[in-house]
Amino acid sequence: MASPPAFYHALLRPVVLQILRATGYYACRPAVLDTFTDLAARYLYMLAEKTANHAADNEHAELPSVVDLRMALQDVAALLPERVLTDQEYVGVEDTRGMDEFLAWFSGPRNKLIKDYAAVDGDPDATDYLSALKKKHSKTGEDSKYHSTILGKGNDQGDILVEGAEVLTSIESWERSVRGSSGDESDESNAREGEPEPGTPSSVLSSVGDRIADVEMELS
Repeated sequence: MASPPAFYHALLRPVVLQILRATGYYACRPAVLDTFTDLAARYLYMLAEKTANHAADNEHAELPSVVDLRMALQDVAALLPERVLTDQEYVGVEDTRGMDEFLAWFSGPRNKLIKDYAAVDGDPDATDYLSALKKKHSKTGEDSKYHSTILGKGNDQGDILVEGAEVLTSIESWERSVRGSSGDESDESNAREGEPEPGTPSSVLSSVGDRIADVEMELS
């Protein structure tokens, strides 16, 4: 069985082929296709990473919003042209040319052509080529044969009990518990560092550097 990176690379290759075909390319060397696939994977990974970062900064990391995705698209230069923020604030008008062009491409004929090439044997019910292939190779028309595999749904095992804790039933609750305890400990340590010590002038100012170092260590 192929390793996960090689497997995901193989799943992404048909998508890149469909995009190239919709662009007007009908043949290429395998090395060229692998290069394009690797670039697409790196681009998608960077876009997902920046979306997650913006979601964390906006305090809703569990479920990123459309705003987080738009900010990530701006970071990867997908919404161009666009004036710099200072120019937009000076003029008083938001520059939406990049977003307008992106929406025009998304709802335009080029994207529709990519979707048409993604259909297998002209199946209109297939939302993507992978779903169409699974439906084509399944005798019953269901994807039950792919359950518990990377192509299917996982088995519902219920809550995950964390050993040594009675109230923690998931990895997420354990993570919140650990972060909460570490934050309390850091607050207590900062409070102790902020207390004036005998014989030291301006102990509050002298402890600023230590508290900044503690904050950097906590965030890393």
